[in-house]
Amino acid sequence: MLIDFECSGGYAGLRLSYHADTGKLPEKVGDELLSLVKSSGVFDMRPDRPPREPAARPDALNYRLSLSEGGREISLSLDDADVPASLRPLLSRLQELALHELGK
Repeated sequence: MLIDFECSGGYAGLRLSYHADTGKLPEKVGDELLSLVKSSGVFDMRPDRPPREPAARPDALNYRLSLSEGGREISLSLDDADVPASLRPLLSRLQELALHELGK
């Protein structure tokens, strides 16, 4: 599965990104991400919608997530208030991985 993740905003103006192919990751990490994707139900979620006014939530974290596997693809744009509970574990893990790459 191809994963493209971006996180930006918040109080500190955070900018993180993580791009990976789960087939090229260490097996443990790839399996974990695939499991989080499956349990999130992300492929059943509504794709991109128009972004909200930035002034409405100036300190919110904004997420962009694109996933592609086989014939399935989805792209989502969300902010903290829009993130379904089922998707939070996946986004949290992707943030951790992005921070880890940043620290390399």
